[in-house]
Amino acid sequence: MKKRTSIIAAGVFLLIAGMLAWSLKSAHDNERNNSDGDGGSIESIADGEASENQTEKEAYELKIIEMDEQEKEETLKKLFSFMESCKNIYESTIKEGNTDEDALHGMIEVGAKKGLSVACGNRDYNLSNYEQVDAALRDALSGKEAEAEIYQVNTVGVFRYYHLAFNKKNELFVTSASAVFTEEMKPALSQLEKILAYQWEYTPKGWLIWEKALSRNQEMDMHIFCRILPLDEQCRRITQEYVVPVSYFCNNLFLTDWDMSSLEKLEFNDLFEFLYAEEYGKRLENEAYGDGIPKQEFESVIGQYFDISVDDIEQYGRYDSAKGSYPFHAIGIRNRVQQLQPSFPEVVRCTENEDGTVTAYVEAVSIEEGMDCYYAHEVTLGRREDGRYVYVGNRVDRERSYCIPAYRARREFEGAE
Repeated sequence: MKKRTSIIAAGVFLLIAGMLAWSLKSAHDNERNNSDGDGGSIESIADGEASENQTEKEAYELKIIEMDEQEKEETLKKLFSFMESCKNIYESTIKEGNTDEDALHGMIEVGAKKGLSVACGNRDYNLSNYEQVDAALRDALSGKEAEAEIYQVNTVGVFRYYHLAFNKKNELFVTSASAVFTEEMKPALSQLEKILAYQWEYTPKGWLIWEKALSRNQEMDMHIFCRILPLDEQCRRITQEYVVPVSYFCNNLFLTDWDMSSLEKLEFNDLFEFLYAEEYGKRLENEAYGDGIPKQEFESVIGQYFDISVDDIEQYGRYDSAKGSYPFHAIGIRNRVQQLQPSFPEVVRCTENEDGTVTAYVEAVSIEEGMDCYYAHEVTLGRREDGRYVYVGNRVDRERSYCIPAYRARREFEGAE
């Protein structure tokens, strides 16, 4: 009897213990599932990270849209038709696989007369018939459905066509094709695709920027830039003749604040080779200047771009009277700092000053960053009687610059090469 009673008591105890354990487990599970704390449950965190990683992975992938045969045929017909209209100019001017600038601009004008919007791949000529593209983009910005077409030519002989279609969801679908002429002067397709762009923007400055897919790095950049709104002729001339040739690499003409009363801030010896290339249309042969730049040659080049006396050139260029030359160090891997370089500069507007000088407002573009103003500065130029300009000052716009390229004079590196 006692044994039976003990057995029953033990059974009751086990039953109660089991029920208590089940109750505690249920309460713990509910607490995990219903947690609204800062971190959430382990499962929700894992699910969120997995979802985030999947979203990022998808963003890196190009979203290809299937094209039907009719759309392919219409795309090729438009591109090849434009190429045929440019054939005579292209064939008569092609040299070693490159087309000169005048021919390039001539082909843009051919397209313009046909009502096409044609862009210059070298970015030194305004988009023809830009108004129709601008109108479409403004419709797209207001949430309307819109379409636009852009053709492009460049000096390497590649012809491109873009069809842009915007829907009410603010999505951009881009159909693009590129082609070249064969040796028999027949259009030959190089690439054809249709994508849903990852993102797009039409900036107040007039740049249409779209990213085909999320860019992983500079080597796998997916940005496409196309200037829609025009720049005036003075802006383009100063850009091409006085800003682009010098730019920001290994010299500080545009990287520091200076005027004619503070010429000591400029490194004329580092600047020389860039002005030489612009003046003579060829690069400096570094091997020929191992002992420095001959006095007359150095002063002649600098004098073409600055209203400066020989005495000042000697002082700021550190003239070596014993050698009869100016010090020069060719650019090497050990005598320069790493620079985050803009893709290209452009003068966006010019102001005529009361003293007869011109101030050019420069905004350098970074394609990799997707920015139409990566670095900003103001260059002041003086007019010469022969119509050329000379540099008389520069001011860095630190408020509007995303990044100011780094610089250090080559002479400051010990054992500079």
